[in-house]
Amino acid sequence: MTGAGARKTWAGLATGIAILIGLTFLRGYDPPLLQYMRNAGFDQLQRLWPREKQDLPVRIVDIDEASLARLGQWPWSRKQLAGLIDELGTLGAAAVAFDIVFPEPDRLSPSRFAEDPDLIASLSPAAREEIATSFPNNDDLFAQAIQGKPVILAFSNAPGNVRKTPPRTAGFAQTGLDASKAPPLIQSVAANIDKLEAAAAGFGGINLDLAREQGIARRVPMLWTDGSPAGFYPSLPLEALRVAQGAQTIVVNASEVTENAIESIRVGDFEVPVAEDSSFTVRYRRDAPDIYVSAYRLISGAEREALAPLINGNIVFVGTSAAGLLDVRTTSLGETVPGVLIHAQVIEQILRGEYLMRPQWVGGAELLAFVALGLVLVAIIMYSTPLVATAAGVVAVGALGFASAYAFRSLGILIDATFPILGIILTFLSTLAFRLLVTDSDRRMLRNAFGHFVSPDVLHEIEQHADALALGGEVKDITVLFVDIRGFTSLSEKLPPDNLVSLINTLLDRWSSAIIATGGTIDKFIGDSIMAFWNAPLTKADHQYHAALAGLGIRKATADLNAEEAFGNILKERGRWPLQCGVGMCTGPACVGNMGSQTRFDYSAVGETVNIAARTETASKRANFDIVIAGDLDAATRRLAILPAGHVAMAGRSSDMQIWAVAGDEKMAQSPVFAELRSLHDKLVDDLANKRDDKFDDNVRKCSTLSEQIEPRLMNFYAAIAGRKSDFA
Repeated sequence: MTGAGARKTWAGLATGIAILIGLTFLRGYDPPLLQYMRNAGFDQLQRLWPREKQDLPVRIVDIDEASLARLGQWPWSRKQLAGLIDELGTLGAAAVAFDIVFPEPDRLSPSRFAEDPDLIASLSPAAREEIATSFPNNDDLFAQAIQGKPVILAFSNAPGNVRKTPPRTAGFAQTGLDASKAPPLIQSVAANIDKLEAAAAGFGGINLDLAREQGIARRVPMLWTDGSPAGFYPSLPLEALRVAQGAQTIVVNASEVTENAIESIRVGDFEVPVAEDSSFTVRYRRDAPDIYVSAYRLISGAEREALAPLINGNIVFVGTSAAGLLDVRTTSLGETVPGVLIHAQVIEQILRGEYLMRPQWVGGAELLAFVALGLVLVAIIMYSTPLVATAAGVVAVGALGFASAYAFRSLGILIDATFPILGIILTFLSTLAFRLLVTDSDRRMLRNAFGHFVSPDVLHEIEQHADALALGGEVKDITVLFVDIRGFTSLSEKLPPDNLVSLINTLLDRWSSAIIATGGTIDKFIGDSIMAFWNAPLTKADHQYHAALAGLGIRKATADLNAEEAFGNILKERGRWPLQCGVGMCTGPACVGNMGSQTRFDYSAVGETVNIAARTETASKRANFDIVIAGDLDAATRRLAILPAGHVAMAGRSSDMQIWAVAGDEKMAQSPVFAELRSLHDKLVDDLANKRDDKFDDNVRKCSTLSEQIEPRLMNFYAAIAGRKSDFA
């Protein structure tokens, strides 16, 4: 492709590439909308393929509505919580993690009465001492229950508190480069009262990363930091896992090449892959009731036998599902669940080794795939058809979606398909719009000019070589054909105008179909006539042969129309049935091209060959035959059933021209009857040329008899020969 078409194509490519570059920069900036789309895409993957429910040693002691109904509103007495701890210890819990912070003394503790000055003011010193020693402190009872048991208390990163760091019993070791500032920074904490902290086996953070995740609990920070070297603090799930295994140290495996980038966390027998900032992506399963045990059932102590299999050896989280306590979260599955369930599901994933990761290289791979697919798509849009481009776009989108789904299901890797798919769609629509509005304007013009006059295949080739159709022309050998209705003047006098127009339109439509079917180009309609030519605008081998086939197709279309009852009745009523056509054609040089003004032109042919073809159609009446070729025949045309029809004078030429009658196709030409006819015909012509006419009438009669067997129209042809011997001399 060269010239203006090539420039427009390159402009379209440049437009598509510019859009790709712009979208790439947009992804690098990563605005909130793209983050939202990315997270929504990952959520959709989880909804399509949630984690399967499995029986794992993880339970939730639930402060649910049933427990509140039996034991009273929250907060409960810590004496009751001490009883809960004792019961869990008796049933063999591997670890007990509270998703609850106890920052203040128990307001229900009886010992608080001894500290009330109004209450004890009237009592004797002895009575005061007795109350002080006999009224128990519930916090002491709770601390005693915790002491020596695998109980983990919670802390919350809560800005504005006086306390700056939480307690810590876990030891930490680190490999790789310094990562002390990688996890979320602790600003200040809400923690537990001192006597409880002194008794606990571990401490874990309970905050979820909700602000960055648009309110969805997608990720859990596994570590927190105070910013100092090795100043790490574990999350509640991580600490529960450590205490349950009896491990002392948590190993933070940081990157060997990048500072403040964590790769994994090892605790006991488990190595947990995490994001650089230590966040853990939760792959959710559907919420199920069998993980929950109502707290009142344990505190009552009446169901030990039934509850023992649910608690023994399990990591137990204590939390609440009661709506009034406001500890509910929305998961990636769209479910609203107790916050404690999220911690429990983190432990379940670790125990099963089912992780969701988004490694550093994924973002670059997504951009590379987007740019590569986008470039290919832009090229297809500009160099192929819109249908092919659409199919390619669908394939590209499908490939991105499949890659994302496969990576999620089989590899546990989160690959974002939302941005590449959105980018591909935007690139596709923008580039296609450019092509339709700019590049395809030429093709629309060509379709308007050629759509009704050439075959779809020829039109496609014209569109692909539009630059060749500049104003002007070229001289080339073509075959020109004229066809019209015999006796049209008389016919027009006898038919009403509406019937005449309908008849002409029907005939021209069917004749046009025969021309286009053989690769011809319709030049123009002239009343009841058609002018057409072959071998332009595109080169067509054996163009004279195809023009002759078109003539045979016109003959058949006319015969078929005569056989139609509705058509034939109109003509029979006026004595004009059957309708006859005349076809004349000639092969030779002509000037073909776009002729007219710069703003309005037609593709046409001019020259002597066109004039001879028009006169040949007139000469067909003299030959009394419907299809006639003037001039020399090429090898392909000679394969048809063709007979020499003598010589006729052509206006503007000093010598007569040989004309030929096209009797039929190759099948007729190969028949024994036509072979016999051709032999007699050649003898008849030779006798006339050598002035041996003693057997002329007998030979004409024999030819006419043979003609009746293969093509009755030849009988009229031989009748005409009998009257124009001089044409064959």
